[in-house]
Amino acid sequence: MEQEQPSPVQKPLLAGKRVIVTGAGIAGLAFPLALRKQWPSKYDAEFPTIVIYERDDLKTQIGREGYSISIRGDALAGGMQALQKIGILEKLLDVSLTGRDNSTHTDGETSQDRGAFCLWDLKWNCLLRMTGKATDTELPAPSMRIKRDALRTVLIAAVDAISHVTMHWRTPCLSAEISPGAEQPVKVCLADDRVDYSDFLIVADGAGSKVRSKLRPTDTLNYAGICMISGTARFGENEIPKPMDKNWGGVLGGGGIGLFVSAVDSRSALWALSYPEIHARDRLAAPMSEEQVQSVLQEALELGRPFMEPLPTLIKATDPSTLTVMNAMDKQPFAHDNGCPIIFIGDSNHAMSPFAGNGANMALCDAWDLAEQLCQSETLEHALRTYDGLSMPRSSKAIDMSHWSISLLHSRGLKLLCYKLCLAVLRLFI
Repeated sequence: MEQEQPSPVQKPLLAGKRVIVTGAGIAGLAFPLALRKQWPSKYDAEFPTIVIYERDDLKTQIGREGYSISIRGDALAGGMQALQKIGILEKLLDVSLTGRDNSTHTDGETSQDRGAFCLWDLKWNCLLRMTGKATDTELPAPSMRIKRDALRTVLIAAVDAISHVTMHWRTPCLSAEISPGAEQPVKVCLADDRVDYSDFLIVADGAGSKVRSKLRPTDTLNYAGICMISGTARFGENEIPKPMDKNWGGVLGGGGIGLFVSAVDSRSALWALSYPEIHARDRLAAPMSEEQVQSVLQEALELGRPFMEPLPTLIKATDPSTLTVMNAMDKQPFAHDNGCPIIFIGDSNHAMSPFAGNGANMALCDAWDLAEQLCQSETLEHALRTYDGLSMPRSSKAIDMSHWSISLLHSRGLKLLCYKLCLAVLRLFI
């Protein structure tokens, strides 16, 4: 019997091409790593030239991201699997807040010690605690909580190690257009009236994407009906009040006011108060005047009246440079035009509010899946169709889940009672 010959390796669509990536966020950094990991060795000499443009400088971008995020391995997230396939999961677990395994530890700590996602009542009694179950046995941990700047630091170091990739900081991309018939058909307009050209453009410049606003001017963010005030409280080493010293999650029963808390590191904790409002309010962020800071902190104390200590302590210990007033905004995903070399990933395509708790996971999955299709598909049309078929359903589901989270966190009266009964039943199965 004649042995079946292995099929020849498909030459990737990006072979020998020039690729521009706008934005050095999670999606923009993960994409070249995912592409390098999946690139067939037969075509190593033709790995594309990749140029990343980021509007902020490195120090500013890293320094201002002092909050933690959840990377999960469950069916609704997939971020842990993406990082494992990229090859940097172990490094990230080493710098995460939760460590390598949420259930068994050689240092004697238990899952209770490592922290978990919780829902509390007004007296900080735990209504639900979720440490994450290891449904994927190949993962060293089912999930992790990590500072966003720690995640990006590892990603940047990994990207720096790829010889074909260069990063340009303090270089915002303002718009892009297609020039049919040109040798490099994508024209990217940069600041200071500069332009650059490429064969492909990966748009990863976040929820407020400049490129999307030019190419899809009617595809704007939607206000989710919630305003938020948040800040990061500073304490001495290991002096963060319990239970947010290690745990993170929401507090129910605030009479329509929501509260989310989370440890950031061993000296800092995030608090975020949220409330329904018909109209979005003006965004405020550092730098603020002393008068503005005191006004916002006083507003937070008033909003936080339903909640017990340690919330007042957190608010009074807030670092003014972290104080923010913002609105919950999101946007459903869109499909790409057939054969268009401008591709949107992460929040630039499907923006998520903080209530999703899933934006980083979606960005990582987008990066891996797009790289996979660009390596394996014979045509750009097929690559985009397959990629959209993966990205759109999961991101749409994550946005829908965020709306449920908003309903839960701001529930009151009979709706709150029903949610608490559901949580009591859920506790029996986890």
